Amino acid sequence: MRSRHLMVFFVIYLLNCHGVLSNIPNCAFEDTVNITAGQKFPNGTYSYEDLLVPSHLIGYYAYIELFGGERKPVEQHLRGCVCQLKRCIKFCCDPRAKMRRIDENSPAKCEPILIGGINYSPYLNITLHNGTQRAMNWLNEFVVQRGLPCENGQMLAPHVSDLERWELFENGSLLIADRPLISRRDYCLYAYPVYGINVLNPMDCFPYTEEKPPTIIANTIILMICAPFLYATIIILWLMGKLRNLHGKCLACYLFSLANGTLLLVVVNLRNSKYDDVACANIGFVNYYILTAVFFWLNVICFDLWKNFRITNVSIQLSTERKQFLYYSLYAWGVPAIMTAITVTLQYSDLPDELKSGIGVLRCWLNTDNWSAMIYFYGPCLLLIMFNIVFFSLTMKKILTTRRELRKLTRDDCRMQRLHSQQNNVWLFFRLFTIMGISWLLEIFTYLAGDREEYIVICAIINAFNSAQGLIIFIILILRKKNLSVINNAIIANFSKLRCCRPVSHK
Repeated sequence: MRSRHLMVFFVIYLLNCHGVLSNIPNCAFEDTVNITAGQKFPNGTYSYEDLLVPSHLIGYYAYIELFGGERKPVEQHLRGCVCQLKRCIKFCCDPRAKMRRIDENSPAKCEPILIGGINYSPYLNITLHNGTQRAMNWLNEFVVQRGLPCENGQMLAPHVSDLERWELFENGSLLIADRPLISRRDYCLYAYPVYGINVLNPMDCFPYTEEKPPTIIANTIILMICAPFLYATIIILWLMGKLRNLHGKCLACYLFSLANGTLLLVVVNLRNSKYDDVACANIGFVNYYILTAVFFWLNVICFDLWKNFRITNVSIQLSTERKQFLYYSLYAWGVPAIMTAITVTLQYSDLPDELKSGIGVLRCWLNTDNWSAMIYFYGPCLLLIMFNIVFFSLTMKKILTTRRELRKLTRDDCRMQRLHSQQNNVWLFFRLFTIMGISWLLEIFTYLAGDREEYIVICAIINAFNSAQGLIIFIILILRKKNLSVINNAIIANFSKLRCCRPVSHK
C-alpha cells in the first residue's frame, strides 16, 4: 500500500516536471522558438515559417529564459530548436508591431500588429565568421525570434554616442563598443525613427547606470560656484546706483538672463535623466529662451554704445531714455520669445527629426549631435556676435576720431569730460564683450568638435572656462579699484552709523 502511494507521488512529480524533462538535448533555450501554433505532420515534424522542424529538435517547456538566464515560469508549451537549422535574429516584438512604454521608467510592451506595420529596410550589415561584413536580408536569410528579454532595457542610439555603436554577427551575437559579446538571449532588435527614418537598433538589457563624465561633473560644480557671483554682481551694482541709467538697465537684464540661464544649466546637469518628458521639454525650452535673450541683450549693449558715440554732444532726456529701454526690451525679450515659439511649434510638427531642435527628446537641451543646433541656436548667436564685433569696431573708430578732434581742448571742457566718461563705459563693456564673445565662440567650437577624441582635452578646458563666466564677470565689473573704494567707503559709513546710533549705557 505504501509503495503504491509512493508510485502515485512519483508519477505526479514527473508530470509536474514534464517541462523540464522534455527540454531539447544539446539545444540552448535561446536557439528555440514557440512552435505551438505550427502545423504538425504525421511523422512528428512541425512547420515553422519556411522550416520543417524534426521531432528530435522539439520539446516541451514550462518556462522562458530572460536576461541573464533568469527563468520565468509560464504555461507549458512546445518549442523547436530552429536556430540549429537556420540563422536566427531576435526582435523585441513582431517586426510589424510597435513597442511602447508610458514613460522612461515604465516596462516596455508590444502593441498589436497594425495594418501596414512599420516600414524599414530589411537589410542589415552582418559580420560573417571570416570577419567580413555583408548586407543581408533578414526576412529571407534568418529565422525571426520574438521576445523582450527584460522590461526596462535601453534602446541604443549609435547616431548619438560612439559608445553605443554595435555590430551584429552571423550567429546572432551582438558586440556593443568594447563590451563582451552578448547572446540573443540578452538583447532584442526594434526599429524606431532616427532622423525621420525607421532604423533597427538593439535594446540593451544590461543594468543602466548613468555615470556623468568627469568633465560634466566638474563643469556643474564650477557653475554652482560661479552662478551666485552673477546675482551678487547685480545686487552690488544696484546698491551702488550703477543700474539706474540706460546702460545700467541693459546690463542688469543681460546679467539677469545669464544668471538664470546658468542656474537652469545646473538644474539640468544635476538631474537630466530624472525628469519626465514634459518637464524635461519645458526646462529645455525655458533655458533656450533665456540663453537666447543673453545674446540679444549683449547685442543691445553693443548697439547702444555705438549709437551714443554718434551723438556725443547731445544729452539724453529721461523720457527718451525710458522709451529707448522699452524698445530695447521689446527687441531683446520679444525676438527670443518668437524664436522659442517657432522652435516649440517645429519640434512637435511633422518635420524630419534632423530639422527639429531635439529639446526634450534625448536630453533637456538641444540635440547637439546634428546640425539642427546650429540652425536654432548657434547660428543666430554667431550672427549676433558678428554684429557686435562690427558695432565695437565702429565705436572704437569713433573714439579715435573724437580724441583727435578734442586734443586741443582743456580737461575742464565738458565735451572732454563726456568723452572720458563714455570712453570708460566703452572699455568696460569692451572687456565684458571680449570675455563673453570669446566664451561663446569657444562654445560653438566645442559644438563643432563634437565627441572627437583629438579635441577632448581642449573642449574640457573650454567648458571649464565657459562655466566660470559668473566669476569672471564679477571680477571685471566689481573688483575694480574705483568700485572697491566705493564699497569700502559705504561699509565704513554704515559701520560708523551703527556705532553712533548705539545707545550709551550709564553706570
